[in-house]
Amino acid sequence: MCDYEEFIWSCEHSDFRLKSYCHKARNNPGHACNFVKRLRNCWDQGRPCDACLAKQAAAAAEAHGRMMSGWYGSNQGGRA
Repeated sequence: MCDYEEFIWSCEHSDFRLKSYCHKARNNPGHACNFVKRLRNCWDQGRPCDACLAKQAAAAAEAHGRMMSGWYGSNQGGRA
């Protein structure tokens, strides 16, 4: 049985990561394991996952860009 850990993010996503191979998978060149996988630990991260953080940052940058283009566009209309 290979051991896994689960990481639970505050955005409702989760990741499973290999903690250690079982004896048969360790000795197999392809690390193939056809046995039961065992969840050893479950970790609450208390923050969104990296993918969700990237989406939030992109959305904030886009909103900031729209706000700034509207502000600069309205102030430069009267200058020659």
